[in-house]
Amino acid sequence: MIEVEAQIYIKRDGIVFLNPQKVALLDEIVRSGSLSAAAKSLKISYQHAWTMIKEMNRTAPELLVVKQRGGVNGGGAEISEYGKNIMKEYQMINDTLRKMVGQINVEINL
Repeated sequence: MIEVEAQIYIKRDGIVFLNPQKVALLDEIVRSGSLSAAAKSLKISYQHAWTMIKEMNRTAPELLVVKQRGGVNGGGAEISEYGKNIMKEYQMINDTLRKMVGQINVEINL
């Protein structure tokens, strides 16, 4: 069976701002409150996760993720209000795209 698939890559000034892996990382940070736990859950290195966060924060007009240093109470990572809004927008775009791709797959005759 032939099937069409699509993924969303959102660019800002020619640089990939959001993609499925970055959004998955943001989702895991919301769930766990920790960049380290999010990276572990996604089976990526902490360094790679931190690099993705820095890229998103550098590309965005506002910070998406606010990271707190460890200490007596431990550190953590938190998604900003702007970040939460971006995640909602990405999900709306993704839902629309999924419906369109589903319709294409119904109509395809290859």
